[in-house]
Amino acid sequence: MKNLFSIIMFLVFTTPIFAQTQTGTIVVNISGIENSKGVIQIGLYNSETSFPEYDKNFKGVATKADKSGVSHTFTNIPAGTYAVAVWHDENEDKKMNKNLFGAPKESYGFSRNIYGSFGPPDFKDVSFKLNSAKKMTISINIE
Repeated sequence: MKNLFSIIMFLVFTTPIFAQTQTGTIVVNISGIENSKGVIQIGLYNSETSFPEYDKNFKGVATKADKSGVSHTFTNIPAGTYAVAVWHDENEDKKMNKNLFGAPKESYGFSRNIYGSFGPPDFKDVSFKLNSAKKMTISINIE
């Protein structure tokens, strides 16, 4: 009986040590880049409240713009719900430049290639579940 108790206690206290959080990768390919000026800003979001604010992303990266397309892989991302927003920051000012009426002057795109009618789409419309690996292609353009 003492041995059974010892085994149970060992399992209870060591199981959390061996438990691992499931993580995955997200490969984002971007097409439709009009020129090789500036950078492509890629933001990964895990919250409706932060989407798609530039400085509020879960993970973000700026990669050199290339007319032939760019790609970035986010690694070790915990399983969950995410959305991706990208834009071509041609002048590298880290802002989505807009015209007098508030319409974007720089190309942009979102996961699932969904665009909003009057502003960015809702997080729920562009989000996806990550369990292990996800690969997507986002075509950017000015709507």
